[in-house]
Order: sequence, then structure tokens, then C-alpha cells
Amino acid sequence: MKKIIYTLWFLFIALALVGCDRNEDDLFVEEIVVDGFLYVNHPLSINLTHTVPIKQYYDPDAVRVSGADVRITVDNHEFHLIEQLPAKPGTYSLPADSHIVTTGKRYDLWLAKNGTVITATTVAAAALQIDSTNLENTGPTNPDTIEYGDTEFYFHWNEDPANFGYFIIMENIEPDWFNVDREVSGDNGPNETNLSAIPLRDTDEFTVPWIFYGYTGTHRIRVLSCGQALWDYVNTTLLGEAENYPVTNLSQGRGVFCAAGADTVYFELVDVIED
Repeated sequence: MKKIIYTLWFLFIALALVGCDRNEDDLFVEEIVVDGFLYVNHPLSINLTHTVPIKQYYDPDAVRVSGADVRITVDNHEFHLIEQLPAKPGTYSLPADSHIVTTGKRYDLWLAKNGTVITATTVAAAALQIDSTNLENTGPTNPDTIEYGDTEFYFHWNEDPANFGYFIIMENIEPDWFNVDREVSGDNGPNETNLSAIPLRDTDEFTVPWIFYGYTGTHRIRVLSCGQALWDYVNTTLLGEAENYPVTNLSQGRGVFCAAGADTVYFELVDVIED
């Protein structure tokens, strides 16, 4: 339950595939994408990638931005993040004994690469813990099963006034999630994705409606506590759209710089309904 997810790749893949006009590829301008998620109670760490034309194959390893100068300031102390070469190019971080991200503190980002300077500011949201569900085992190994159309999956987390809102990501993590044999009852219509993204405010609990289920198998739910920067970003990100300009707190480039709490649970979905 307490496994923290350090990246939200699906949000940034949507951004990395933008930048060209629908009819004019030569209008494409490469931009830096800042996967600037700091996680409360964890060390400083961010990832940098770059956009590619919409018609180009997206290779996660090929878009990593190496050789940037990345600095984060907190409490008037500037930390110079170190690129994790050769194992993780494009990942800039520091060890735990340097600084642990703390709720309520202000963090200022400054990064430079080939003459491009990007700045941003955020305030850390509160740590988040999913403290109860209606299942016994929600860990990544052999999670409990729910039946489609029967018991709904419910979970509760700690609420904190430091949070502007919450963001829930539900993902079917089976490698063949798109297999027609995994499709649940046709009541939900055609399913083209294994992801559901749900922003929430003024609540500390959620019951997953059946409409969010597309395929059977193992599901992973991540809940993040949002400050204003992350809330604005996730509510204006249009996944899969070529022309996509979500609200960002970055001075230029794409992505977001934020400090969030996060927790994760798992469950197995089976379909016993005859179509």
C-alpha cells in the first residue's frame, strides 16, 4: 500500500507527442518537458525529456534530456541536483541525507540547457496515505479480487488542509490489457485505454464506478495530494491530443513542477457477467 510512484509517465507522454501543426511538420519546435514531481518525505528528484513530432515514434529512452544544470532552492539553500549517469540519464536527484521534501515549504526550480532557462515555484502538499479499503489485501502481490458488477472498490485516505485537491489514477497493468478476452461487459461501450484519471476536491474517499472499468486483470490505483500547480496541470491535460497546452507553472517548456504526497493500492478485477 505504501509504495510511492515516482513518475506519472502517461501525463508526459501526451506532452512529448505535441509540437507540430496538423498539416505542417516543419513548424515543430522541440521543447523541454519537465517531469518535476517532488514527493513529500522523499529526496529531491526530477526527470527531463523533450517533445517529438506527433508522427515520430515515441521512444522513452531516446527523449531523455541529459547534461542540464538543475537547481532547487528551499529555505534559502540552493541544491545542485546530480544527473544519475550512466544508469538513469535525464534523472536529476540528490541522496536522502541532503534534503527531504517537507509539507508547506516553498521550492524554487531553476534549470538551464543549451541557453534555455526554465524557472518555477511550488509549495509542497501534505503526505498522503490510503488508510482503509473494503478489501483485505491491496498490496502488489496477490491482491484481493472484486467481481465486475458486484462489490465496488472503496478506499479512504487522510485529508489535510495543506492540499488543494486530490488526483486519482487507475490503471490496468496487465501487459495484454487490450485483449478482447479481457473486456468486461459491453455496458461501458468501447474501451480504448487502460487508464482513468479522476481529480477530486473536498473529499477523503472514493468508490470506483463500474464505468471506469474496461478490462479484467490487475489494477493499480495511485492517489496524489495536489497543490495548486498540480491541480491546474492535471485538470487541463488532454491525453492523446496533438495540440495540448495544459496550464503550467513553468516559465517555458512543458510539464509541471510540484511537490505531492502519494500512495498506491492494487486489486484484481474478474468478469462473471455473461455478455
